[in-house]
Amino acid sequence: MAGAAVAALLEMVDYGLRPSLEIYNSIIHAYAGNGNFDDAMFFLKEMKEIGLEPETDTYDGLIKAYGQYKMYDEISTCLKMMESDGCPPDHFTYNLLIREFSHGGLLQKMERVHRIVISKQMNLQPNSLVAMVEAYANFGILDKMEKVYRKVANSISLKEDTVRKLAEVYIKNLMYSRLDDLGIDLSSRSGRDDLVWCLRLLSHACLLSRKGMDSVIREMDEAKASWNVTIANIILLAYLKMKDFKHLRSLLSQLQSHRVRPDITTIGILIDAIERGFDGSETLETWRKMGLLHRAVELKTDSLVLAAFGKGHFLRDCEAIYTSLEPEARDKKRWTYHILIDLVTRHKAKQ
Repeated sequence: MAGAAVAALLEMVDYGLRPSLEIYNSIIHAYAGNGNFDDAMFFLKEMKEIGLEPETDTYDGLIKAYGQYKMYDEISTCLKMMESDGCPPDHFTYNLLIREFSHGGLLQKMERVHRIVISKQMNLQPNSLVAMVEAYANFGILDKMEKVYRKVANSISLKEDTVRKLAEVYIKNLMYSRLDDLGIDLSSRSGRDDLVWCLRLLSHACLLSRKGMDSVIREMDEAKASWNVTIANIILLAYLKMKDFKHLRSLLSQLQSHRVRPDITTIGILIDAIERGFDGSETLETWRKMGLLHRAVELKTDSLVLAAFGKGHFLRDCEAIYTSLEPEARDKKRWTYHILIDLVTRHKAKQ
């Protein structure tokens, strides 16, 4: 892109035409975006020498590129250059600064620019608020995260990664009811997808509210939403934690009718339940006859579920045994559920 813009510039010069600000901006932004800041500054200097005054858009492109390459000191230098050139930052520049400092985790700089925007009564763009939410979530700063999230909740659809970051902070702070609120907010803007059902069901499961779980399941039935292994495992984990073996057994027997294929988390739930006194021999035998235990190990459960409930004894034992093996031994095996169950059983027998 920079080459094409430079060619256009030279062609204009050959024809005796005065190059436009747009041409120079294209060249400067292209070079900066590719990390060629010396060339970008050369053309910035050249445009000034021919009497073209840079605009905020000229510097905004540089700031964005500096942020892309995590050159935050250069951003400060660029701001000083703007001021000296009589081109003070406008609300686009300040919003850009908030986003770049947010992405870099520079919370103090981000908050300082945010205060400037507020004091100058400038427009604060929704994507700048989202960037602030993500920055606070990354650092686990709950109160500030929630304060900014409330400002943006009704104005923009959050990306799934952002929603997950919020959920992780709520889980870490044991604020499980917020997961249901987050799921409802998300569904109002983007519809009821798998993540929505996961958040809402996980909220009630972590609170060990059978009534709440049943309510969400009814909503899923009414919406004709398909089950997946994440949904099944959330409910199973709640039953396991409540030591409700009656409902645990019932749901295990219904997995096939729900078209849910157990993963390593499901296997772990069953083995952990057996350790707590649950008679799971019939389920294990059924899965053996189905050929499930000889399938390659899969982890299909949403990571938020494991963050909320933990991995359980079986999964932790599997990880410990696996990491204790030599690299060649790990690579040679075709890891199946049967092999893992056998390894864990023999390991415990030795202990």
